[in-house]
Amino acid sequence: MRIVIPVVDLEENKNLIFGGLNATGQICIYDTVTEEFFWIKTSNLAENMGELLPALEKQEISVIITTKIQPMALKVLVNKGFQVYKSDGIQLKENILQFNQNGLSIFDMESAMSDSLLCGGSCAVCSTDCQETPDIESMTKQQAS
Repeated sequence: MRIVIPVVDLEENKNLIFGGLNATGQICIYDTVTEEFFWIKTSNLAENMGELLPALEKQEISVIITTKIQPMALKVLVNKGFQVYKSDGIQLKENILQFNQNGLSIFDMESAMSDSLLCGGSCAVCSTDCQETPDIESMTKQQAS
């Protein structure tokens, strides 16, 4: 099985989970069989969100771990057969370990709704293409508390 996790970047912060899967970000793909990690730009798999889900399926990815997700994105992913888990903090390898020990919670609609203010809550249409800029300092402070 393969797991995809959105990450902050592909270099210094590649082990920090980023809040949301989008076509302009970076991801880590973890293979549970070989225990190997691969970091790539999402755009190397697909140029847009419409192509991303088939590309993830082609890579035999069935699980997504993220810190937050928009309700519409959660619904689409679940309807496509993906299991979406809520990360416990932002440390990538700790979350993989927790996943392997069945320690992460499935993302439910209530949790997604509580995070729906991701884009300010003023969206006319729910979209998975939000252009967030990672704030490493506040993410790290959140993790510490």
